[in-house]
Amino acid sequence: MSAPAVRVAEAHARAYRRTWHASVWTAFLSPALFLGAIGLGLGSLVDRGGSGALGGLTYVEFLAPGLIAATAVQIAGAEGTFPVMQGTTWSRTYHAMLATPVSAVDVALGHLLWVAARIAISCAAMLAVTAAFGAASSPLALLALPAAMATGLAIAGPAAAYAVSLRNSGGLAGFNRFVIMPLFLFSGTFFPVEQLPRWAEVVAWVLPSWHGVELCRGLMSGALEASDAAVHVPYLLAWVAAGAWLAARRFERRLFT
Repeated sequence: MSAPAVRVAEAHARAYRRTWHASVWTAFLSPALFLGAIGLGLGSLVDRGGSGALGGLTYVEFLAPGLIAATAVQIAGAEGTFPVMQGTTWSRTYHAMLATPVSAVDVALGHLLWVAARIAISCAAMLAVTAAFGAASSPLALLALPAAMATGLAIAGPAAAYAVSLRNSGGLAGFNRFVIMPLFLFSGTFFPVEQLPRWAEVVAWVLPSWHGVELCRGLMSGALEASDAAVHVPYLLAWVAAGAWLAARRFERRLFT
């Protein structure tokens, strides 16, 4: 990561200092409400049927890791799209950055670096809440944080590449509705994907969000097999690298035209 890209991320961080109060309570309150209402409330009904379908986990233990990964996806979708539209179209701050020793690639990578920081902040809060609910039964649970960051960045790069190619915000609502929401709902967060029709299960396997959910769940339960990690980790990193490359190329094309 180049020094100018770090400076771009620092600029985002400085702007966030004025607005962090609006998100800090949500970072703790939302997971607590989710786990309380769904994990404990609905989960009490699920647990009556036994834990065999959930790999021996209670529903809270099954749900909590999925929520961490799914939240990373949602943050990536939000931070990877609207701020990009802000920087390229509404306020054009990204164009202003090019008047400094910062390249379009630095702008793209700096933005993704800041998205990684936002994911880390929110998912660390969620991890603390899930631990309070007793949903982190393994010391490996701490590794769920970098796993969630990789999951979010796997989405953030393609999201930023898409957003920077738009000339207005009309396509952002569709992206959230038809990309981010399905990634959230059909990644194995709320139920095992084996319960889906066979064709939908195969589609879920391709989604980076499913790999992130499975990785976080295996780490937090302590049941992660080395063979599974050898699939999930490279797959997520490949998405991160490809997304960052695509975003850098799209930023170059947009900011110099």
